[in-house]
Amino acid sequence: MVSFVVVVGYGNRHLWYQLPFVPILAAFAGAACAFVVSRIPSLVITVTLSIVVVSSFAILAVLYVRPFYQSSAAQLRRAGLELNKATAPNALIVAADMGDPTIFYYAERKGWHFLENDAIYNGNPDDSGQAIHNLERLRRRGATHFVFTRNTFWWLQAYPEFAAHLTESATLIEPTPEFRIYKLNSALR
Repeated sequence: MVSFVVVVGYGNRHLWYQLPFVPILAAFAGAACAFVVSRIPSLVITVTLSIVVVSSFAILAVLYVRPFYQSSAAQLRRAGLELNKATAPNALIVAADMGDPTIFYYAERKGWHFLENDAIYNGNPDDSGQAIHNLERLRRRGATHFVFTRNTFWWLQAYPEFAAHLTESATLIEPTPEFRIYKLNSALR
């Protein structure tokens, strides 16, 4: 199992590569519990210890599983719904959304992930120049709106020339703590 995690999981290290350990560790945990119970002479202590162990597992399970029930794309959904209301049906959207298509689905609009290369999400910009070049290329292809999500707001500080270019060439129409929607001006100043 260790070689499975090291070979198959190499480079990914996702938790699900470790799931095959669960039945093996459960067997060892059961053997350990049986050993401990056999050494405890009092039934009251055995029951109390069992309740403490089961309660601890239940509490830890709830705490560790809770984040998996929170929507990872809720802000993208809200941005998409706002885009649906704020833009024309033929609007073309440029979304700085880390490659998640949720915005486009809920906006019911077509467009591009930003940065994009051959219609495929291409990661974060290397610098302001790359971001400006990519935005202008998409504007020439018909882009009408640009949207940032909370997880890409940092671009405005990290790429100050790009932020200045966006301020000059677009109008902020919907600022919220979760997303910012810009209408791209048709002609550059």
